Amino acid sequence: MMEQVNTLIVVVLYQQTPEESTSIQSFFDVPTVIRNQFRLLIVNNSAESQQISEYQCVTTYDFHVNQGLSKAYNLGLRYAKKHKCEWLMLFDQDSVFDGDYLQAFLNAQVKYQTNSQVGLLIPQVRQASRVLAPNPAVPAFNSDTLETGVYENITSINSGTMIRLSSIIRVGGFNEKFPLDFLDYWVFWRFRQEKFKTVVLDARLEHELSVTDLKTMANARYRSFVKAERLFFTEYETTEKHALWVHKALRVGKLIVTRNFRKAFINLRYW
Repeated sequence: MMEQVNTLIVVVLYQQTPEESTSIQSFFDVPTVIRNQFRLLIVNNSAESQQISEYQCVTTYDFHVNQGLSKAYNLGLRYAKKHKCEWLMLFDQDSVFDGDYLQAFLNAQVKYQTNSQVGLLIPQVRQASRVLAPNPAVPAFNSDTLETGVYENITSINSGTMIRLSSIIRVGGFNEKFPLDFLDYWVFWRFRQEKFKTVVLDARLEHELSVTDLKTMANARYRSFVKAERLFFTEYETTEKHALWVHKALRVGKLIVTRNFRKAFINLRYW
């Protein structure tokens, strides 16, 4: 009989095969002794079905249409409950990590297992030489990054994050009003409301963040981003609306200076 696996990893694919996903290939490259301590659920948002059967504890689920992240993560939440996992780990399709990365999270699980106030274990996220996250949550749009430690006022990105299952269940699962953008903001905001603590580990994740390059982002994708931004700051993190207005004013000015008039208009449309 196989030993109980304590953690479910969820990787969400869109218009990529498992072979093209750096997150999935990173997982398969991890030494077997570490990899076997995780289950892997691959949620495929593409029209074409995908199957991987060469490893134990790997399951694929095809939505056959792009459902975004929140539905996929809620599917993972239900799957983790069914298999009695205590932790849920999230990855987008384009992150890079190794066995030392996953081992750091396994070690942290042991350290904080009985401390139910610790709801999130997170890495330091990098894109090339730039450190992206985690950041202080308040004031909003703070570009300062945080070192290792235990925090309360913090935000980060979904990918690479490990969540205590009982904690995400307590906040009602993943908010499907945010199918993609600002879901991570909402999760960290909701955990702050419940006074959960977040631990930043000495573990680095390489990640490609799509919203860092506005020039190449399609207008439809950008519209989805600014709509989610407005929703978050008008219905949830309402104390930071002033910071949002200042940030958007600066953003619109920059877009106009760079002659990106369409995206400037989209910002004004969803002010």
